[in-house]
Amino acid sequence: MTPSGRNPSPIRNRGAPWGNVAGSMRAVPLLSVVSLSLGACGTTVREDPVEVSVTANTAGSNPSSGPVGADTGERFDIGEGGVTGGGEEGGNDCPPLPGSNATITGTVYAPNMQIPISGALVYLTDDEVEPVPDKVYCSSCVELSCDTPFVLTEPDGSFSLPATAGPGQQLVVQKGEFLRVVDFDVVEGGNPVPAEQSSLPGEWNPAAGMWIPKIAVYETDPDRVFNVLAKFGLGEVSANGELVPGTQQFTLISDSDQGAFMDDFIGMSQYHIIFVPCAATKFWLGAPSVPILRAQNIRDYVAGGGKWYATDHSNEYIEAPFADYQEFHSPAMPDIQPAYDVNGSVVDDELLAWLQALPPGLKDIGGGNPTLNALPSVELQLNYSGIESTTPIIVQDEDGMDVDVGHHTWVEGPCTSCSDPTKIRPMAISGQWGCGRMMYSTFENSSVAHPGLNPQELILLYMILEISVCHDKPPPPPPPVG
Repeated sequence: MTPSGRNPSPIRNRGAPWGNVAGSMRAVPLLSVVSLSLGACGTTVREDPVEVSVTANTAGSNPSSGPVGADTGERFDIGEGGVTGGGEEGGNDCPPLPGSNATITGTVYAPNMQIPISGALVYLTDDEVEPVPDKVYCSSCVELSCDTPFVLTEPDGSFSLPATAGPGQQLVVQKGEFLRVVDFDVVEGGNPVPAEQSSLPGEWNPAAGMWIPKIAVYETDPDRVFNVLAKFGLGEVSANGELVPGTQQFTLISDSDQGAFMDDFIGMSQYHIIFVPCAATKFWLGAPSVPILRAQNIRDYVAGGGKWYATDHSNEYIEAPFADYQEFHSPAMPDIQPAYDVNGSVVDDELLAWLQALPPGLKDIGGGNPTLNALPSVELQLNYSGIESTTPIIVQDEDGMDVDVGHHTWVEGPCTSCSDPTKIRPMAISGQWGCGRMMYSTFENSSVAHPGLNPQELILLYMILEISVCHDKPPPPPPPVG
């Protein structure tokens, strides 16, 4: 039973392949100082203490042995899903909210106010909202009470939220570490929300109710992922589609650092997401080898809740730390030359639904770029590696049940520069390691300056948002290494 005595409302974890989210309970956040030793099954135990934020529910078992903190704000990042407390779709067991006499409507956009966000959580509360921790943490999904009005956005970013009229409420919008909280007086009848209040924020400004992920990205050329992040709304963009230096809301790491950033575990732990694009290592002595301690730092960072991204020629930064998850074509020399362009296929249903729901101006940005007009087929340019196969990775959860934390495939297609050019292979993948997740794509992004976001850049952004959603239950420990 929930605190209100009503049956819980199951929420399907749409789009994230790591399980279902269910329930309707109040959230109790807690902050526990833990050792990142989730890799005990065969990995080195780290002794450096790092703060990790975990959430728990009042009626269930606590996934952490740490003490409950004094902060009793609500944390309602429940990942993606169907409909809401008080709704009538998606197998919801909650009755309509008593006294519902208002409806809140709007659309959640990216910080650039152009890209709709699918599966964002929108809810109303009278209580304090827990802020996003300012460093890597393990975020567990929580159960929401039936008397908390909430909804998850449709593929086109739209939402309609039943509510009860009254002043002094807070409207909360969240997707992963993107969080916006605004004061909102609800009136009877319709309450359209301006996009400026309903969209993901573009800066870390807690005083104004705005939080974004702490991001570190290698400043590479080609594969200038920083341009993609700027176009998403995390920086100003020039007329030809490039980041205006100094306006970025993320940290740029010099690609001449020889990998020193990844040799500093404490420094890495200040970020929620780390990008190691294709060309990051092109000037590094000893590349493509990855030092043992660096690989361990990466595993420990991800185990503690970090999100890890690598692309094509940086394949060693997915292979060295997570070797059992995938097999690259020609593993002794997986870097492919020349690059190949192919027509791939979107195989994740929710990614496909989002791409199909995009407005025409985002499906075709012109300038000779590929379009999204033939979905699920999509042209993927500048692929510099091939994935031979991915492997199920079976671990046991807290109930002793087998869980596959291996790669989920988002996009697949042939590798025309591989020995078997007709074989269909994964091209964009993501897996889980402890509390965090890692992703890899065979293709580059933003290697040639252009206004707008082409299809593979949109796919990258969608995947980054999806691997940032919370865990519906305490994540299992990582598998043994080697």
